[in-house]
Amino acid sequence: MTVKQTLLLILISAIWGSSFIFMKVLVPTFGIAMTSSFRLLSASLFLLLIFTFQKYKVNWKKNYFIFFVIGIGNSAIPFFLYGFAAQYIDASISVILNSTAPMFGAIFSYLIVKEKLGYKKIFGLIIGFIGVGIISSVSFGESTSEVTLSILACVTAASFYGLSGVVTKKYAMHIEAKELTAGSLLFAGVSLIPFIIVFPIREVVTIQVGLLMIFFGILCTAIAYLIYYYLIKQVGAVKALTVTYLMPVFGILWSFIFLHEKITSSVILGLLVILIGIHFVNSGKKRDVLVNV
Repeated sequence: MTVKQTLLLILISAIWGSSFIFMKVLVPTFGIAMTSSFRLLSASLFLLLIFTFQKYKVNWKKNYFIFFVIGIGNSAIPFFLYGFAAQYIDASISVILNSTAPMFGAIFSYLIVKEKLGYKKIFGLIIGFIGVGIISSVSFGESTSEVTLSILACVTAASFYGLSGVVTKKYAMHIEAKELTAGSLLFAGVSLIPFIIVFPIREVVTIQVGLLMIFFGILCTAIAYLIYYYLIKQVGAVKALTVTYLMPVFGILWSFIFLHEKITSSVILGLLVILIGIHFVNSGKKRDVLVNV
């Protein structure tokens, strides 16, 4: 990769790693549903505005059902679950558990498209889930039902990312990446609006917090996706997947700097074990990937 491509890879890793910090800060004010919905809507509208200037048209009539399915599974549900977890566990724990998405992708690839699971991938899955166990044991030590549910929420969100990647590969490869991104984000954002009634805004929204929310949606979703798909086009999906390894590193760093979260040796050990597992899962045959936060 060139210096520019390497810097962009580091940049997008830093941006996506910071998304868990934004959720930790914004959910207490906006609530789970509003934080997730507004992030998605602001990102999709920003992308559609760019498309307007580019005179690029999204084929809504033909692809609306795929937009809806991918949007629900790849954005609405995961974002909602991570928003729930942000209330009870450290952002560093959430970002580490998010990195298990490629492992679930391997499992669903085997179940849905019958992609072979070799010995390396099976070994990687075992190692990766041991890492999840290490991370979980750190949080379970707090022994509250909310913490337990938050860990399960993060793992479930990662599994939806893995599932959505396989579904996208099987049913949506004919749709251009930026069209699928804008369409799915918009449908996902709209789908969460009714849940704002159940999970309302909690506090008075100041101008500063409102601007932070808009910045969150545009930076961590719209701009991040544009950079990510640019990298896929320039260096290929496999090299772009390096973001999976770098995101937790930045997530832990930002959590320590901005939230003053305590980073224990067990957390670092769990992260390293998970990354080793991901390495083995991603070894062998190159394939399309879908990375999200």
